[in-house]
Amino acid sequence: MARVKVEYVNLRQAGANLEQAAARLAARHWAAGQRVLILAAGPAQAELLDRTLWNYEQNSFLPHARAGGADQEQEPILIATEQTNPNQAPVLISAAPLASMPCDDFEHLVQLLPLDDEAGLQLCRDCYKALNQAGQVDLSHTTSLA
Repeated sequence: MARVKVEYVNLRQAGANLEQAAARLAARHWAAGQRVLILAAGPAQAELLDRTLWNYEQNSFLPHARAGGADQEQEPILIATEQTNPNQAPVLISAAPLASMPCDDFEHLVQLLPLDDEAGLQLCRDCYKALNQAGQVDLSHTTSLA
């Protein structure tokens, strides 16, 4: 079994806001044939992510829905506010700072580092350190959305 890939993305250095970064990464994984779950910090952020995916790029559409709908299991990109995986996505893009990564549920986890939330950023730092010490995942920190 392949090791889980966990990636931390510095949004400031990547030059994108959280919603743009989530959309860009979701588009990249969807184009590669992978389902994606985007974890929002709450309903307001889920709404903003939903709007961003509708108009991500001019003349483009990212097929997606918010969790809780009748067809959520079939959605290629699903936006949720809870750590569940109803669409059986191998990729998690977390817009919410996580204290621990759900490595058993995904093949590739992407944590978008919050720009203006020091407590959330510290939570991400602590999680990164714990993962690094455990040495059981392929861990990276990136400044690129490519």
